[in-house]
Amino acid sequence: MWNPFRKKSKNNPSQPPEPQGDRGNRIDELANDLQKKGRIGDLEQELKKLDPSSLSPAEQESWWHLFGIVAFQDGRDAEALERFEAAYKRFPGSAQVRFSLGQQYIRAGAIEKGFELFRTCVFPEVPREYALAQARYAYIWNRYSEGPLFIRPFFAAYKQIRVLDDHFLYVRGLPFFGRWWAYLAAFSVLSGELEELESVTQFVTQNCHDYDFEYLRAELKAYRDDAPEHLLAALEKRLGSMPEGNFPTGYTRMNIAVIKARSAQTMAAAQEVLAGVVLTEQDFPWLEDIRTLAQAEAAHRLGHPALEQERAEAFLMRQPMLFEPDIALNFHLLRYQENLKARVTVR
Repeated sequence: MWNPFRKKSKNNPSQPPEPQGDRGNRIDELANDLQKKGRIGDLEQELKKLDPSSLSPAEQESWWHLFGIVAFQDGRDAEALERFEAAYKRFPGSAQVRFSLGQQYIRAGAIEKGFELFRTCVFPEVPREYALAQARYAYIWNRYSEGPLFIRPFFAAYKQIRVLDDHFLYVRGLPFFGRWWAYLAAFSVLSGELEELESVTQFVTQNCHDYDFEYLRAELKAYRDDAPEHLLAALEKRLGSMPEGNFPTGYTRMNIAVIKARSAQTMAAAQEVLAGVVLTEQDFPWLEDIRTLAQAEAAHRLGHPALEQERAEAFLMRQPMLFEPDIALNFHLLRYQENLKARVTVR
């Protein structure tokens, strides 16, 4: 199914799947059909051929929303803003329209207007991908106390179902628990307010199942104390248990390398351990950007400003909106990434 949320980017490490449209909605069916045929670039022209007044209310809402999204995807921000504002006037009750308009306001620099709209459309009114995007914008704009507002509704669902298996959660429209927890941990670490994170961790370890709670407790200690070495033994054990052959191990290997590089006493030693991770086609392409960011962190910590500048610029060329907070946290680079906030390109 076509993903109207996805912008054209080769380097986004977590492009989300699309929200599900209503059955029988001809506009959603049109977008999906064009996607299947490899003609999604024709969507704008196909929408223009239709008379919105001839559509049902639900189809009109989809028409106006998608009409804004095609401009958003194409980088036509002024046009996208105009279209989303028109959609909002017609469908002020649409949570997805409010999300898209809020996002467009933020992209236009109207930060307060954007977050004001975000606060009116939270999960489950909007799908998980939109809620996580709201949290990511909160992270970029240093709204660490506000960020958890967009993800707290997920915890209510986790508390109710108490099953934290990834597949079980995903098919029910919820984020993987580990990703959700890492978002909350990132906001907690950056705000210095750890009570909620500790309470959540205690609840799930005592009441939920289908998760590695021993590792979760180790993560809490490592991230809270900025001491990733607490995870090293567990990660090396995990790596040793992975199948040999055509199996992706780059994620775990890079995580181990970053931990070791952070304790390196010289830049040469840090470079050596980071360069030692060989990535394959089976690994996430963005792991190469983790290597680059870790090199910048090492240069910063070990007093090599010219190298830090070069590595930071190389990273931002590929990740202009930085890593999502959960990824930066999981690779122990969250605190360092804060140094790059002033250079973020929100567009």
